[in-house]
Amino acid sequence: PNFNSECGNVWGYKGSTGDVDWSWDYHRMMDAFRRHPAICGWLYTEHHDVINEWNGYWRYDRSEKFTGLEELAAGMTLRDLHAPYYLAVGDAPCREVEASSAVKVPLWASIMAEIPGRGRRLIMRATLHGWDTLGRPRVWRTWAKDLRATSWMSQAIEPLDVVMPDRSGLAVLAIALEEPTGLVLQRNFTTFLVTGGRDVGEKERLRLVRIDPKSFARAEWSVKQWNVLGGLKVNGAGAGFFEYRVPWPEDLDPAAVTGGAFVIEASAKQLFGKDREGVPEIAGDFMRGKGTHDPSRNPNSYPMTDTDTYPSAVAIRVAGQAVGTFDLPDDPADHRGILSWHAQPQDGTLKEAGSYGYLLRAAVGPAALKRAAKAKEIVIRLEVDSSLPGGLA
Repeated sequence: PNFNSECGNVWGYKGSTGDVDWSWDYHRMMDAFRRHPAICGWLYTEHHDVINEWNGYWRYDRSEKFTGLEELAAGMTLRDLHAPYYLAVGDAPCREVEASSAVKVPLWASIMAEIPGRGRRLIMRATLHGWDTLGRPRVWRTWAKDLRATSWMSQAIEPLDVVMPDRSGLAVLAIALEEPTGLVLQRNFTTFLVTGGRDVGEKERLRLVRIDPKSFARAEWSVKQWNVLGGLKVNGAGAGFFEYRVPWPEDLDPAAVTGGAFVIEASAKQLFGKDREGVPEIAGDFMRGKGTHDPSRNPNSYPMTDTDTYPSAVAIRVAGQAVGTFDLPDDPADHRGILSWHAQPQDGTLKEAGSYGYLLRAAVGPAALKRAAKAKEIVIRLEVDSSLPGGLA
C-alpha cells in the first residue's frame, strides 16, 4: 500500500495560493484518493493555518472556516469526506452539460472496513436539485439504488443515468449512502452547469432581459474599480456605484407590463492585499519572524469564509426610483462558489476562486416601469453609501 505523506491545497498553482477556499480542491483530492485502491492513507497539511500557509481546516487562532458543504448536500460535513464507507460521485467537481441530455455519472465505492460474511446491503439515495437562471431553487428528481458493500472494496460500480433539467441553471447531484435502517454513512455530491435549455420566461408570461455585468455605463468608486474573469464579475471597493442603461425591448408593449423585478447576485467587496496599489514589498523573511505578512497578498488568494465578516449594503434604483436596500453580510468564498471555481482559467493561477454573492430580488413597480418605457431605456443604479463603504461585487 501507498501512503501520501503530505498533501495540501498550496501546490499545483504558480507561487502557491495564499489564503483561499481549501474545500474545493480538498473535495477533489479526497475523491481521487478513494479511487486508488493502493492508497491506504494521507496526511493533510495544515490542520490549522500556520504563519506561511492558510489552507488549514481552522484559522491560526482556531476559529472556524465555513465550507458550505451542507447547503449543497443536506447534512454534509467534513466528516463525510473522511468516512470509512465512501462513494466518489462524478469525475469532476463541475461539468458543463446540455439541458435535457442523458449523462452517465461514474461512481466509485471505497470501503475501508472489515465486513463479515458475504457483504452488507446499503442504499444510495440520490437527489438532483439546484437553481434555475433566476436563482429559484428546484428539485428535479429523487431516487434510490441498492448496493452491496464488501470488506476493503475499492472499485467502480454501475454509473448513474441522470437526465438533466430542460432549463439552463446549476444542478447538484447529491447522494447519501445509508444502512437499511436509515442511518447515513456518508454524503457526497457533484455539480453540473446546465446550458442550452429553454428560457425561464417561456410559458410563465415573463420577459427576461439579461445584463452583462461588465456593460455598466458609469462607475465611480472611492477606492478602486476593476473586473475579473473577463468581466463575469465586476468589483467596486469603498463607496460608490455602478449604473446600467438597458434599452427597453422594442417589441414589449408597456401597457402589457404589470410589474417587474430586478434580480442580481451580489456581495460586499473587500480590497485585499493583492489588489492594493503602491503597497511595498514584504520586508525580510517572514518564515523567520521578520517583516510583515498579509495572507491576501498572494495573487491567487481570496480569503475563505470565516467568522470575521466584511459587511456592506447596496441601494438599488430603477428609473430613478428606490426599489430596495439590501444588506450584504460578507465577501464570501467557499465551496458554494461553484461558478467562480468553474470559470477559473486553468493556467496555474486563481482569479477570486470560490467567491460568490447573495441572491437579491427587488420588486419594480408600475411607476418606474412606465418611466423607463417612456425613456426607452431602463436605468439601474447600484449604490453603496459612504456610511458603510463595504464595496460591491
